[in-house]
Amino acid sequence: MKGFLIFLTVLVFVPQNGSAMEGVCIEGDCKNGKGIYVWEDGSRYNGDWKKSKQDGKGEMIYPEEERYTGEWKSGKRHGKGVMVYLEDETYQGDWKNGRRSGVGNMTYLNGEIFKGKWKKDKWHGKGQYLFPDGTKFSGQWRNNVKHGTGKRQYPDGKTETLEYRDGTLLEAVH
Repeated sequence: MKGFLIFLTVLVFVPQNGSAMEGVCIEGDCKNGKGIYVWEDGSRYNGDWKKSKQDGKGEMIYPEEERYTGEWKSGKRHGKGVMVYLEDETYQGDWKNGRRSGVGNMTYLNGEIFKGKWKKDKWHGKGQYLFPDGTKFSGQWRNNVKHGTGKRQYPDGKTETLEYRDGTLLEAVH
């Protein structure tokens, strides 16, 4: 009987990476409520559940110590949330179907920051890239590269208007 009960507590869930793995609900209700679930790879989710999937607010700690805290829908990051990647790079903003989509800020290890619109994990739309020396570029982005008109401003106040197409500088107008 004891073996049967242990078998019943081991469930199969689909973590954020999309692959099915076994794990165990170690506390609470991991079907429809609040609970803590641990996967065989060491990933650990603490939060809201609906139909045996992360849904609502919760925190996922991944084996590499990456951490997502925020909103979930049907087992995917969805809504507002903060992801701290390896080496403390951080994204704070909107998520859709497990990807950075909407408005968000990404701070990189080297101190550079992107603030703006994202689509399917890429910079896409209006955004601003800030460099540690105070230089900033404000403009349009498409698929992670500059695209369209933008303005570069230097720490001394000097500015230049630039035109890009798919990441290639076409023209600089001072």
